[in-house]
Amino acid sequence: MDEPPVVKQPAYAGSAIAIVAAACVTGILASQPVQVSVAGVEAVGALLLLGSGLVRRRGYDVVGGVLVVVGYGLVCLALGLSLLAPSGLFERMSFLGGTLATAFVTLGVYPLKRPWAHGFNGFAAVLFSCSLVFLVWVSDPSDIQVLLGIGLTIVAWDMSEYAITLGEDVGRSARTYPVTGVHFIGSLSVGVAAGILALVVSRVALPAVPIATLALLLSALLLLLLVLLLGDSDWLSTS
Repeated sequence: MDEPPVVKQPAYAGSAIAIVAAACVTGILASQPVQVSVAGVEAVGALLLLGSGLVRRRGYDVVGGVLVVVGYGLVCLALGLSLLAPSGLFERMSFLGGTLATAFVTLGVYPLKRPWAHGFNGFAAVLFSCSLVFLVWVSDPSDIQVLLGIGLTIVAWDMSEYAITLGEDVGRSARTYPVTGVHFIGSLSVGVAAGILALVVSRVALPAVPIATLALLLSALLLLLLVLLLGDSDWLSTS
């Protein structure tokens, strides 16, 4: 009996974790309770899109098609509501950046265009970073918001990159839950450590936390851009 062909697409487990982490960052960027609900709607839509591939792989094409339509509808609805949610103009812009970033994470792990998966993911990380910087600039978020925002941005970016790379290596249908769980623990640890370091440095460098955090987030954005550049380089990808 012939074995089914290997589907070289992002692994499901890592993709799901990346989407949830991205939705959490969007929720952190929310300034109103209704915006948190919008982030939840987008997360549900993104997970339905991801699940549609699993359903179709098991032979339920009609159900999979329904999930695609509903998932895309919910994501588009969330993007539209992010423009209309009652809040200040600048807070709304920061939240819109988060919803757009979550949509790009979804496009990266779905994936809409396989060769563009890493590009979508990288752009989402940059957009999350810019939205966090903008949030700190226009408001006075708590320390825990800054910590979680930085940490979960790293988790969302790292887990989606891991899901894309793992799917290219072993295929989407491979059992990747154990190794994904181990990688998630490491990614979460790095994210929390980065958030704690940001808070510690901001307190030591300058008593005015928002200004110091803004400078630190800008540095983190440059670091993310450097990591993304190295991730696409030939010498790193062949190691």
